[in-house]
Amino acid sequence: MKLADYVAEFLAAKGVCTVFGMSGGAAVHLFDSISRTNNIDYVCVQHEQAAAMAADGYARETDTIGVALTTSGPGATNLLTGVCCSYYDSIPTLMLTGQVASFRIKIDPALRQKGFQETDIVAMAGPITKKATQLESPELIRRELEECFWISNEGRPGPVLLDIPDDFQRSEIDPSCLEGFNPPKHESVLGNEQTDAISELVRYLSVSQRPVFILGAGLKKIHKVEGLLQWLESWDVPFVLSWGGKSLAPTDHKLNAGLVGICGARSANYAVQNADLIVALGSRLSQNVTGGKTEWFGREAKLVVVDIDSAELAKFDELCLDVHQINADAYEVINRVTMTDNTLPKQWSKWRSKIEKWKSKYDSIPPSRREKKHTVDAVKFSHLLSQACKPGERCVVDTGGTLTWFCRGFSVNKGQQIHSAWNFTPMGYALPASIGVSKAAQGNRVICVIGDGGLLLCLPELATAARHQLPIKLFLYDNQCHGIQKHTLETWLEGRYVGVDEQSGLGFPDFTQIAEAFGWSH
Repeated sequence: MKLADYVAEFLAAKGVCTVFGMSGGAAVHLFDSISRTNNIDYVCVQHEQAAAMAADGYARETDTIGVALTTSGPGATNLLTGVCCSYYDSIPTLMLTGQVASFRIKIDPALRQKGFQETDIVAMAGPITKKATQLESPELIRRELEECFWISNEGRPGPVLLDIPDDFQRSEIDPSCLEGFNPPKHESVLGNEQTDAISELVRYLSVSQRPVFILGAGLKKIHKVEGLLQWLESWDVPFVLSWGGKSLAPTDHKLNAGLVGICGARSANYAVQNADLIVALGSRLSQNVTGGKTEWFGREAKLVVVDIDSAELAKFDELCLDVHQINADAYEVINRVTMTDNTLPKQWSKWRSKIEKWKSKYDSIPPSRREKKHTVDAVKFSHLLSQACKPGERCVVDTGGTLTWFCRGFSVNKGQQIHSAWNFTPMGYALPASIGVSKAAQGNRVICVIGDGGLLLCLPELATAARHQLPIKLFLYDNQCHGIQKHTLETWLEGRYVGVDEQSGLGFPDFTQIAEAFGWSH
């Protein structure tokens, strides 16, 4: 059996329905095999970066691994920005890269290049993947693929990369003789230290007068979110959402105090700053949540952080935050707390009433600050857009002011999902990610919200969406080029613009004409 055929059949057996990629000389055998495999569709993008971002969007929507495939050299290096999106947001993806034939791979590290388009993508991708490796022998293909799938979802999820030399792709193998991967046994039972830490959490809750839970994107396991909300409702505990966790709960949920952090709502931030107990689940408490002065965060609160990644917990020693740490999966902790004590007194009605007053006073969408003719207030537009969106529709949002305005104004309804590259936030993410989300969303319309600067970076993917007739509706924010950068320059450099608009160095087209040329209607 041809090795490339084995890879394609392996992916199909794992339930991979779509592979995103761009063909090239060192990947033609893999593309050919995938194209001839039942139950796998392939989407050819215009730029390899978009392949990684589309795979990322697909994985966010499905809770399964997203797969991208490219050739060697520039094809592989172009993936890296999209790989970063998956790495920093803990999204499981598999990057398959072609490589020059094994006998053309350099041995001496001092030699810059031996084979044509040879590039050491494994070394480059190592710091931004959970595992990056090159196939050393055709007989190891099963083991490497099985390990990639296991590692991408084990513990804190993330991307993996497998580099496959061209001659190995076309080699003949005997599937019955291939060595498999035996993952180490995972003990889900919490140790004594974590059990004691959970008991302390229960005690903190039992004496707290003003508790608040911070729910983050790490909880976005679609099949478990409903149970999480039921658990919080049974305890009547108010919660706030990080912007990556914005679609975990409807905006009008009775316990939802709003979006927390520097881009959040006053009610949510007031709740956190006046709480006596803060419990963070699925949130690493980034600067977007705590603000720049971490020592001022939760000024009167006992802070409890649950995180499956011990390195995320260790960082608090450097951040002037006294944290009660629980190194475990958040859902395991929730289950254990429920089993430990489900009879906590419902003593937080006054506290909830206070939060409701803050929401009523501060969280309504303010009147437009701009009354100029032919302008639209982006926050108000985002709110109106949320009213027009139907249940089940997905929104994919780009970065900068576009993301900030959207998160501030958009009201999430039950069943809606919001996707963005929350921690890496590259310009030009939203459109290729929308392609991935759309392929996974089973016909539901996808709303893509992007700024003019971001769209220029992924403009060719308009052709991809049109080619596949995907139900994507794109809203383009006219930021007059790079809007958020203008704000930064006005804050720090007295408004001296450099490289942020047409007057200071950029060139922008007529997007209406561009869209029509790519086959989009408006």
